[in-house]
Amino acid sequence: MHEYFNNRGYRAILNASLLSGIGDSLYNIVFIIYAATMPFKSLAVTLAAMATSLPTMLSLVTGSLADRTQAKTSHMVATRIGQTLLFLGLAGMILLPASLPLFLLLLGINILSDTLGQYGNGLVLPLLHRLIPAKELNTAISFQSATGTTVQMVFQAVGASLIVLLNHNYALFGGINAVTFLLAAWVITREKSRLKQAEPPVVAHTHQPILKNIGNVLKFLATNRFLLAVIIFAMFVNTLGSSVDGLMSVSLVQQPGMWLRDFGTTVALLNIVFSVGLILGALFAQDGLQRLSTFKLLSLLTAAMIGLSFSFFLFRSLAAVMGFSFLTSYLMGKINPRVSTVMMRLVPEQQMGTTAGVVNLVALLGMPVGQVVFFTLANVVSAAASWMLMAALSAVLLLVLLLVGTRIADPVFTDSEGQSEKA
Repeated sequence: MHEYFNNRGYRAILNASLLSGIGDSLYNIVFIIYAATMPFKSLAVTLAAMATSLPTMLSLVTGSLADRTQAKTSHMVATRIGQTLLFLGLAGMILLPASLPLFLLLLGINILSDTLGQYGNGLVLPLLHRLIPAKELNTAISFQSATGTTVQMVFQAVGASLIVLLNHNYALFGGINAVTFLLAAWVITREKSRLKQAEPPVVAHTHQPILKNIGNVLKFLATNRFLLAVIIFAMFVNTLGSSVDGLMSVSLVQQPGMWLRDFGTTVALLNIVFSVGLILGALFAQDGLQRLSTFKLLSLLTAAMIGLSFSFFLFRSLAAVMGFSFLTSYLMGKINPRVSTVMMRLVPEQQMGTTAGVVNLVALLGMPVGQVVFFTLANVVSAAASWMLMAALSAVLLLVLLLVGTRIADPVFTDSEGQSEKA
């Protein structure tokens, strides 16, 4: 928070990100509601839900393009203006009679806007690296993560409520989204000169092809044992964790005795607990856990997932579910900024966007496998059987993490005023 009030460049980037996040959060939930009004609502809702992950799958390409971009601040502004124009167009087209071609076009606009957002995120990374003192980087990124999660949680709820109050005026929401992106562009423009000073120096040589750039990043990661191990374990943790939310819902359907008043209230409460854990975990960056190595934090996270599994098939207690859900998300709120900070301090700034794209893509690779396995088992056998399998696999992962943690240490940086510092 100190950097937010005293560093105008960082404050401009964060404010622009929050404004864009408000628009995204509002419209992503509203677009799902819009999809449910289509004559082909099952197909529409499925496509709308699937489309949210597509821009992340493309982050490897958008990150590489961001690395190749020279005038990063100008392109940050252009990206937000492009998103503004896309949603102004969407606001006009959504008034047309519903049809499958129109829905696919609107879906394409949403995907293109989110992809531009991913590209913009890649442009920001080298600027943050230069704007924020190295020893403040983890705190600043944690604060950015906490505020972003807060905005997402609050404005998804606002969007779901406001669309009802506005009689499902989807065109108005498209216009609101356009305004948020325009405001984000204005915030960046106000500090454009300051941000341009933080840009990496212009490189005069011809850029490498995207595939070669990606190959160079993969070679770099292969030579960095710490980053490579963290990325691989992130994939395994995500393979298990990506099914948790859905398994919770299936378990509660099968176990009404765990409800607090009713199913909807219980699911909403668990979502709030998880979001609050993420926010607090990122916000309280100096709570003592910063002294633990990354692999010890990952081990604690895996242990919390084991406890969450036990809460459903052994304890059958909503209080235990809430406690372990909070602990899991709190640790996630610690780990994500930690990994981002290490990456920003180890990776050459001309490869930051591509590296972030690799991390995002690898983390997603296990998601479909985990969801197919756990959801199939939950529906064919029982949700309890899925939780047992998750607990067993988490226990194996925990043992491997403890072993690897004794062999691979966190990188130590020497700019900490006489003390060894782990990002």
